[in-house]
Amino acid sequence: MGWRGIEATSVRDINQKAKQKNTSAIRYYFKNKEGLLQAILDRRMVPLDDERRARWDQIKSSKGMKGAKNLTLQDLVRVQILPLAEAVLSEPAWRNYVLLLAQLVSAHGAPYRHLWRDRYDKTSGHIIASMRDHIAPTDDDVWRQRVSDMITFSIGSLCERTFLLGRSETKLMLDDERYLTHLVATATAILSVPDLD
Repeated sequence: MGWRGIEATSVRDINQKAKQKNTSAIRYYFKNKEGLLQAILDRRMVPLDDERRARWDQIKSSKGMKGAKNLTLQDLVRVQILPLAEAVLSEPAWRNYVLLLAQLVSAHGAPYRHLWRDRYDKTSGHIIASMRDHIAPTDDDVWRQRVSDMITFSIGSLCERTFLLGRSETKLMLDDERYLTHLVATATAILSVPDLD
């Protein structure tokens, strides 16, 4: 589903890719493609949220009594995006997942939003609320757009990195460490851009 797209991938395609001779196995275990998507999200989003929570707790405790108030916007962006980014760079299974995630957070993924919205990323909600305390006051609609743009940019950049990593003939412009630094800096800049009004 990650490489071909959610809508372009049939249950039959999934069976073939899994080398599953029993064509009813997906229907038996997951009922349908949506059930399979839910299982994929459970497998990836739960550990991702756990890792964010661990990093969030660690960085708050390292900053002393004021916790999140002593964090910079860039600290918060790191906690939000690095767990996914590092997983994508280190584990091929996460690369396929980030391609799927890009579809789910886009307009094309709207029919599947109920599978993940308000179900995962509880820690992300706390991190994003703390991010808002670090930027100049702006209205709610502009803030939501900035957060959406930051998430869309980060996932899109990871998708591009995934495609490049899959091409042996392509030389990467940045090594992984510099890439992650750039990803965090750019995501931070998206959130902190001055209002145009």
